[in-house]
Amino acid sequence: MKTILNRNIRREFKFSFARFASIAVLLGLGVFVLVGLKVTGPDMRATGNTYYTEHHMADAVIKSDVAISKSDQTYMRNLPHIKKIEFSTYKDAVIKGSTSSIRVSEKTSTLSTSKISSGRLPTRSNEIALSSAEKGKYHLGQTITLVNNKGKTNVSGLKHTRYKVVGFVTSSDYLMKQNLGTTNAGTGQLTTFGVVTKAAFTSSRPTMAYVSYNNVHGAAYSNRYESQVAKNVNQVTHRLTKRADHRQTQLTTAASDKLNAAQKRLTAKQNTLTATKAKLSAAIKQDPQAASQYKTQEAALAKQQAKLTVAQKSLTAQRQSLKKTSQLTYEIQSRNDYNSGYNQYGEDAKRIDVLANTFPIIFFAVAIMVTLITMTRMAEEKRQELGVLGALGYTKHDAMKVFIIYGVLAGLLGSAVGAWFGTSFLPRKIFAAYAANFTMPSFQTPPSLLWISVAVIISLLCATLPAIIVATKQLREVPAVLMAPKPPKSGSKVLLERIPGLWQHLSFNHKVTIRNLFRYKSRMLMTILGVLGCTALLITGFGIRDSLNGIVKTQYSDIIHYDVIGVFNPNATSASRKAYEKKVDDLKGVKNNTKVYYESVTAKPTDEVTNQSVSLIVPKSTKAFKKDVTLRNPTTKKHLHLTNNGAIITKKLATITNVKKGDYLTIKQSDGDKYRVKVSGITEMYAGHDVYMNSTYYHKVFSKNVTYNANMLRLSNRSNKSINRVSRTLNKQSAALTAVQSNDAKTTINNILSGLNHLVLIIIIVASVLAFVVLFTLTNINVSERMRELSTIKVLGFYPMEVVMYVYRETFILTVAGILLGFIGGDYLHYYIMQTLPPETAMADMTLFWTNFTVSGLMTLGFSVVVMGLMAYKINRVDMLEALK
Repeated sequence: MKTILNRNIRREFKFSFARFASIAVLLGLGVFVLVGLKVTGPDMRATGNTYYTEHHMADAVIKSDVAISKSDQTYMRNLPHIKKIEFSTYKDAVIKGSTSSIRVSEKTSTLSTSKISSGRLPTRSNEIALSSAEKGKYHLGQTITLVNNKGKTNVSGLKHTRYKVVGFVTSSDYLMKQNLGTTNAGTGQLTTFGVVTKAAFTSSRPTMAYVSYNNVHGAAYSNRYESQVAKNVNQVTHRLTKRADHRQTQLTTAASDKLNAAQKRLTAKQNTLTATKAKLSAAIKQDPQAASQYKTQEAALAKQQAKLTVAQKSLTAQRQSLKKTSQLTYEIQSRNDYNSGYNQYGEDAKRIDVLANTFPIIFFAVAIMVTLITMTRMAEEKRQELGVLGALGYTKHDAMKVFIIYGVLAGLLGSAVGAWFGTSFLPRKIFAAYAANFTMPSFQTPPSLLWISVAVIISLLCATLPAIIVATKQLREVPAVLMAPKPPKSGSKVLLERIPGLWQHLSFNHKVTIRNLFRYKSRMLMTILGVLGCTALLITGFGIRDSLNGIVKTQYSDIIHYDVIGVFNPNATSASRKAYEKKVDDLKGVKNNTKVYYESVTAKPTDEVTNQSVSLIVPKSTKAFKKDVTLRNPTTKKHLHLTNNGAIITKKLATITNVKKGDYLTIKQSDGDKYRVKVSGITEMYAGHDVYMNSTYYHKVFSKNVTYNANMLRLSNRSNKSINRVSRTLNKQSAALTAVQSNDAKTTINNILSGLNHLVLIIIIVASVLAFVVLFTLTNINVSERMRELSTIKVLGFYPMEVVMYVYRETFILTVAGILLGFIGGDYLHYYIMQTLPPETAMADMTLFWTNFTVSGLMTLGFSVVVMGLMAYKINRVDMLEALK
């Protein structure tokens, strides 16, 4: 008996292979998306954490704009919770024969170390190890020459300008492959880096310090780690500011003492010269005849007086310059603030987490619904067989064995394949897309026992429990009752039948279709919900791409019109500032030039431990500024104007800080001082955070007059080549600090796009497969349970196409209903995803194009047509006599 039972179970797999495959594919897709998306974010963070540990990445960095004295080094070593501190320095230059700007850093031994990928680290003052990204451009043993912005082989702060390449290295300080940071060299953006020995610098005093803490725990990006580092940084910010003030006083006093000593010497010389002049005048008065004799002495005294006058003017200028000296700062920043690559990599992992909390639910919900109805239908089909087995003396356990084995194998097969692809294929594809922007090593993606176990348990329950419940209920009946055919479900009047005059005008086929739709309500509901979910996923997948692709055009055609902000030192000498202004005036192809104040400040998002970089911009002329930036309401597109009683902030900044019009936003300067800014308006902006205010409100907030330190330039030719040319020209001036390019934000957007496009493609493909399998499975069930009905209408003389349309008409109506509801669901899902998916520095366009709905709808209808083509073959092969027995 057991042999016959096992043979019968094997035959079940043979004769219902399509159903078995459908269940396995449905569950496999659900497991694939669930495991794949759930493990990718944590795996990305684990890979990053390993990389940071290998490079002994610092927890924080202290930066100074002057050399750090030995006493201040001792002070920093004794700051709270310091485990290790290592001092270093760097200089920026341009590689001769290229447009690449390079940061030459002193190699470290304990914190933020460089790891050799080939060659060795430098040991002599004229040796350099370049970024491993430069391995294709340069080779070991090659000599590179560094020049300043003017192309001269004289880089301030470096002993040499020619360096021998002895190695290639990786560094956790430079995680991005492009735009490594801002600089005053070249175009204003760092393109590469290198490490040298301490002896390569003209000064032995450091300008920065790497810090690690003894009270931090947990991996990178964990709340435990990030919050403690942020707490440590905030704890010492004001202490370092006070120390910087003390250092400033020391430097100012020392400089003032030198000037005073020089003034004393100059005054003494002037007094001596004045006395000599008086004696000479007295001698001439006594003996006027001897005046063709004193001419030589008078000429010598005049020369001395001229020299003293020049010296006095120089001292006066130095005193004025000393008064205008920039405030010295010791700025401490955590990883998220000093390392943009670290922050962006974490943001990318967060974006995957957002998808992992949304898409698997929908995928699994659809898969579970269809699996439930499939297994339930299987148990109902086996009603007579259960009766036969019971009559033959088989136990209830034997009778249900087929459902258990069938469901377990389908669940395990689907789970195994889905888990394998979800562990290896999907995470690697996503990481490969994002890693294109980072210098990360190979991806670590170990199997996640937690999520694989969860997925397998859900799959097994869905594949076995419904059938067991239905079979258990049926086995309560006596075998004789089970062996008798189950009466077909009786029909009932539908709402259309109650409308006078309408029902009579419908054809027989239409009446049958309408009645069958409401006769099998569960199948109708499952089909609509399944199509709804798949259509919503397709719309969201296409919508993610549409929302991000539209950003670039809107940002740089409708909102941002300037191309470069040339930032200069307002405390530079008068001659340097005038030379800078003249160079700006002489630039060719400048359509608009607006004088502005530009400063980089920070703001802290609500419930976040990391700060966001914010550009504070104060235009000198609001009228000219309107030609550079369009300030407008994100919803109404109505133009906004700067007022004397508040500032206008960008939409994403308002969102992450949870402020609205009339509220106050707290911003922090590099020295740690905080200021509250009243929000008078919120403007549309898709990349970056900005705060705009006029000079009057600036005075109210900061209690001082604004000192304009930048030129906002709009160019006739907005190409990257033209923008880089202008940036290099400005940075060649001695008063230049840096050049901020508006298309830096464009790079951020493009990075997001390149990372998400691969993910979107995967989502669309998986959603398409899911839609096809759902339609195939439900239609197959519909055809299978209505074989007797189809045989009857074939016997009655219906043509083959009429028989196919007898079923397909219902499928088509349900598919269209699901698509229409999917349009609504897709709109809501897209809105939710695009609110949470973009990083903290970017905002998406919520617009969904009509082509998105059209393509998604047509794709789903196409799947429906293909399914019915497959079903037509099955329907036309129906054995009418066998089915009517």
